[in-house]
This record gives sequence, C-alpha cells and structure tokens, in this order.
Amino acid sequence: MDFVNQIIKLVMDFAAKSEATYHVNPWIFCVLFFGSALPLYYGYYRIGRSVIKIEEGKITRKHLNKKELKIGVMISSAAWILPYSYVLIFGKLPMDIILIFIAIVFVLGLFFVKTLISKISTIIK
Repeated sequence: MDFVNQIIKLVMDFAAKSEATYHVNPWIFCVLFFGSALPLYYGYYRIGRSVIKIEEGKITRKHLNKKELKIGVMISSAAWILPYSYVLIFGKLPMDIILIFIAIVFVLGLFFVKTLISKISTIIK
C-alpha cells in the first residue's frame, strides 16, 4: 500500500509542477487526450468506409466516396489535434517549444495525408 501512495504522490507532484511551470492543467489535458480517442478512431473508420465495403465477411473495393473521406479526415484530424491545441492556446510555453510543436504537427499531418493517399490509390486500382 505504501508503494501505491508513493506513486500517487509522484503523479500529484508532477501535475502540480507542470501546472506551475506551463500554466496548463494536466488533468484537463488527460481528459482531452483520452477523450479524443473515440472520435479519432471513428474518423479512421469513416476513412476506411469511404473506400471499402464489407459484406458477408468479405472485403471488397468500392468507388471512392470523397464526401465520406473528407468527413473522416476532418473528424480524425480535429480529434488528434484537440489536446495539443489546449496546450498551445492556454499554456505559457517558450517560443522555441511552440515552433517545434507546430513543425512536428505539420510534418506528421503531411505524412498522414501522404500515407492515406497512397493506401487509397492502391485499394482503388
């Protein structure tokens, strides 16, 4: 039981230090981070549904539904960026960290779109 209390104290101290240093409530970040998981994967589901059809246990290709694809990408992108937007908007981070964060989000977003386009093009052919 003493070990559990030490872990709880460690987490609480880390949360207090993070809030004091960066002016961001880590509990709100955690709620946003874990709460955005369902919309994120729902967006992925919509992306997949725009390209493939599952009937009677068989996966078949179908004509690309661009509207469904756009909705899926928008949902998953919004869910993915939500917790980090909270940190950027309400946190008091050094400018170099903000610029690095924006660059990472931009590059990962480009990789996501590039991979998505290549996967869709291989499925449609």
